[in-house]
Amino acid sequence: MNTNTYTNVPFIVTKKISNANGFLLPSTLYDTVKDIAAIPVKGFYLQEVPEFTDYKFKMHKNAFVKDKLTIQAQLVKQTANGYLVNILVTKPKNTLNHHERVCSALFNFPVDNVQINESKTAC
Repeated sequence: MNTNTYTNVPFIVTKKISNANGFLLPSTLYDTVKDIAAIPVKGFYLQEVPEFTDYKFKMHKNAFVKDKLTIQAQLVKQTANGYLVNILVTKPKNTLNHHERVCSALFNFPVDNVQINESKTAC
């Protein structure tokens, strides 16, 4: 397995997805992060990626209208029971080449039993 399975997705905060004060709505960020978390594990499933079985989601800082965020998703661990995908959402800081963490998350996707059974019979 390639443990460096990852993706970077740009995300811009707009008025449409923020509250009246210009803060990004956490529920919108969660929905986006949830969708992006499935990208690194798509190649391990024969069918659609199943719904994750467990997750942790934490907001560290606020994001505001016009902030340019980067959502990074990386497959960090494969176990007999599933795949762990780590998410890090960052935004550029004023100082050169520095980013501050806006959000972090960890998603656990279950192993697809059909795929395992077919792999064993194919051998």
